Amino acid sequence: MQLSSFLKIFLPLPAVILFAVSSCVKPDETAIDRDPTVSIPLGTVGTKASSQFVTVDADGSWTISLDFGEAETWASIEPAAGEGRRSDIVLSWEKNEGEDERSCTLTVTAGEKTASATFIQNGTSGPAEEPSEIKSDIPGKWLELPATDDPGLYFITHDMERAGKKVRNYSYYYSVEDKLAVWVAYPLNKRLIGSGSRTDDWGYDPKVPSKYQPALFKGFKGGYDRGHQLPSADRYGSGINETTFYFTNMTPQKGELNQQAWAELETMVREWCYEMDTLYVVTGADIRGAQDVAYDNNGESVTVPEGYFKALLGYKKGGSIGNATGGYIGIAFYFDHRRYDNDKNAIMDQSMTIDELEDKIGCDLFVNLPDKIGEDTAARVESEVDSWWN
Repeated sequence: MQLSSFLKIFLPLPAVILFAVSSCVKPDETAIDRDPTVSIPLGTVGTKASSQFVTVDADGSWTISLDFGEAETWASIEPAAGEGRRSDIVLSWEKNEGEDERSCTLTVTAGEKTASATFIQNGTSGPAEEPSEIKSDIPGKWLELPATDDPGLYFITHDMERAGKKVRNYSYYYSVEDKLAVWVAYPLNKRLIGSGSRTDDWGYDPKVPSKYQPALFKGFKGGYDRGHQLPSADRYGSGINETTFYFTNMTPQKGELNQQAWAELETMVREWCYEMDTLYVVTGADIRGAQDVAYDNNGESVTVPEGYFKALLGYKKGGSIGNATGGYIGIAFYFDHRRYDNDKNAIMDQSMTIDELEDKIGCDLFVNLPDKIGEDTAARVESEVDSWWN
């Protein structure tokens, strides 16, 4: 099975379709305790023939079938049976030369329980295929944004919906050559985090042509984790958590950092945001001088960062923090790409001022802060680490 066709796929409205339906039959000794699920990362695709991975999760053995209604068969799935959780199930489909969209239903059966999901392929009269070239969005005056004046990088932003309102999700600065974002910036508070669980629905970012993204349905080759820059746990909710699994949000990160000190820092950041009105976060990958590469599922190279950084700008109205700076305080962190002790003291040892991080990585952070609070106050925020962080 060649997976190079993944690079040709387009999802105009990326979605994961995830439904679990319980049987009405009274459980007996052979009943399955947990509802099965079936997850399709690309729920709607373009007209071209291609394929993608599907995930099934169930207790015990399961089978999966495709229902095309009265239409002819135009897709297939392999394997059609398994046990427990499997994320290497290949759903393949033919080119749709008709004007109308078509759909099929995937149904997983585990014991007496089933789960179904609908897969849709656009017709020729449907939404256009993915754009052939990458195009930058226009940066807003958001407090979390660093400078966006590098002509070799592309600024991309994503929105989301919370409580029926459209709000910004996250933005990033993308390097086509390195196939990763050099930074991802986003606001963070309890409301923006939301509630739910991790989806693990890996997929292409629909705003970037897939040819410029790494194919990471099965992770990096060479022992690297698919390291989120915007953590999954920072964005929960249907249709929202899935955006954290876009391949543009990933870098090849060593597990000894990603799963240890870096994960602890991410937890600390969330804990801090709960005590603030908003915490503005910049997470970045330092690729200056990087020589190592990892390989995606199609054998394409992706630059391995030399280090990782986080810059935080916290705001609390009312003067409980940042009394002398209008309620704003800042802190930054830099980690070489290696193992660190997984405790808060070791992590705080990597902290520094925002100014110090800017000097280290050669990037102007929080460029819209001076317009918000004035040059002198912004300079103080960026040159000090308030004792509150400790």
